[in-house]
Amino acid sequence: LFPIEVVGQFSSLLADDLMRQAQELEDSMSGLPQEEKAALRAQANGLKSQARSTRNTLFFSNQQMESSRKSALRTMDRSTRSLVYQAESLMNQYEQLLSQRQIVAKSVELAQKARDLQVQMEAQGMAVDADVLSAAAQLSSAQDQLSTMDNGIARLKGVLYSFAGVREGQNPEIGPVPGADPAAIASIDLEGDLNKAVNNNSNVISMRSGGSSQSVVEQQLVKSTTVKKNKLRDTEYTENQVRSNVQTLYDDILEKKALYDSASTAWQSAQNTWNAAQVQRQTGMLSDIQYLQQELAYLQAKSGMECADLNLQQSMRSYEWAVKGVEVSAQ
Repeated sequence: LFPIEVVGQFSSLLADDLMRQAQELEDSMSGLPQEEKAALRAQANGLKSQARSTRNTLFFSNQQMESSRKSALRTMDRSTRSLVYQAESLMNQYEQLLSQRQIVAKSVELAQKARDLQVQMEAQGMAVDADVLSAAAQLSSAQDQLSTMDNGIARLKGVLYSFAGVREGQNPEIGPVPGADPAAIASIDLEGDLNKAVNNNSNVISMRSGGSSQSVVEQQLVKSTTVKKNKLRDTEYTENQVRSNVQTLYDDILEKKALYDSASTAWQSAQNTWNAAQVQRQTGMLSDIQYLQQELAYLQAKSGMECADLNLQQSMRSYEWAVKGVEVSAQ
């Protein structure tokens, strides 16, 4: 098998040779009887016909090759965009797990302190075995939860490394996800983006063009009135699906923005409470366990704010990718 470029060059040379042979036959007709001239002319015309056929085949082959090249580039572009979107989504999930881990780790610390306190109280006759066993069970449960989360974080980190092409044994640092930009929501042109999403969607593009994989018979059938109507109906249905999906993604942005605002308010309140807890701790008004409980509440509000920010950021990115034509399913 030869590369298509080599075959193309050979076909072009063959067509030129056939035309040369035809011209030589025509040049040799001078002085020949009419019957021989007619026979040679027929041969010359046959050679010219073969040359034209070869050139036409080469022309359409070049067209098909260029079409295939463009199709391959479009497919590669869609695949690349889809992979980038998936990597962004996984990175967002990874960042949220790291944020939530603070809560679980502090829960383990609190459970450990509670269990130690129960052991001390039991030694002083102020607690029974059941209290110690209950505290130990809560500690074990918190430790199991932390271990499960750490395993999940490690697996997700490995997936992100594979996306980035990190080799085994390497351990590069993963930076934070950029924060959301709530102010950018006001500048979203929903109507314009709906049209962009439709025009950029690969399924719609394929249906509008008839699909590059259609056979000649199928392409001819599309010209019939009934089939053409069905094609237009199916295309319109797909376009409406794309618009509906992008509309849902936009609505999700507004929902995530409301949750972001609520988490921001809770976070500001938690900061005030935590600042007060510092003063109470210094004056001896809070025990170790009470202080850890206040710290846990503070970390919960902090993680809630961080995850709300990450969810809003991901929602906005999903919308942007859908407008660019990436297949993003609205949750």
